[in-house]
Amino acid sequence: MQETKTLEMLDAAEHGDTKRLAELLDGSPDLANTSGEYNKTPLHWAAEKNLPEIARMLIAAGADIEQVTTWGSTPLEWAAVMGSAAVADILLEHGASGMNLVIAAGLGRLSDVHRFCEQHESVDGLGIPKRANDVNDAKGWPPDTAHMKGDVLGEAFQLACRNGHVEVADYLLGRGAEVDAKGYFGGTGLHWAAINGHRQTVEFLLDRGADLTLKDHGFKSTPASWAVEGGHDEIAILIKSREGGIEIER
Repeated sequence: MQETKTLEMLDAAEHGDTKRLAELLDGSPDLANTSGEYNKTPLHWAAEKNLPEIARMLIAAGADIEQVTTWGSTPLEWAAVMGSAAVADILLEHGASGMNLVIAAGLGRLSDVHRFCEQHESVDGLGIPKRANDVNDAKGWPPDTAHMKGDVLGEAFQLACRNGHVEVADYLLGRGAEVDAKGYFGGTGLHWAAINGHRQTVEFLLDRGADLTLKDHGFKSTPASWAVEGGHDEIAILIKSREGGIEIER
C-alpha cells in the first residue's frame, strides 16, 4: 500500500496534480520525502518541471530541500540544470544552499553571475562539484567537458546557453569562456540551445563563431541534428544555412 502511495505521490508531483498531491500529503505528510528511481523526490520533480505550486506544497509539508539524487543533485541544482527559475526562487527563499556561479548562470541570474565573477579573484570552486560517479559516466561526462576539466566559466556558459540566457552567456564570453565549451553528453551550448528551441541563443552563438560541425560524445550528432531531435526544424534550417548546405543527419 505504501509503495502504491509513493508511486502516486511521485506521479502527482511530476504532472502537477495539486489536488491529488494535497490528498496524499493530508493522509501521510512523510510522503513529501519519498523517492523513486535515481532517488528523485517529489521536490526534484517539481524542480524538473518548474512547478512552483507543487514545490510550495511539498516544502510546507516538510520536504527536505537538500536531499540528493543518486548522481548528487539537490533540487536547487536540478532546477538550475533544467532552467526552472520559479521553483529555484522558492527553494532559495526557504534557505536552499549551494548557490554558485554555474547555478546562477543556469537560472539566468545575471546579477549573481556578476557578483561571483567580480568579487572573487578566481572562479575555481564556484561550479558544480565533481562526484565519484562522474568519472564512470563516460557517455555523460567525457574528459573534455568543462565540468570534468574544472572549467567553471565554460560550465556556466554552456548551461546559460542550454537554458536560453543570452545576456548571461554574452557576459561570460566576455570574461573568457570558450564558445564551444562542452556540457553533459559532450554537447556544446549550441547543441543544447538548439534542442531546447532557444533561437535567439542559437543566433547569438552562430554570430560568435560556435563550431557547427562538432558532434557530441553521447550520440555523435551535430547541433543541427539536435535541433531536429527537439522538434525545432526551423532552427536546424538556420544552422544548416550557416553550414553551407551540409546535410542534417536524422
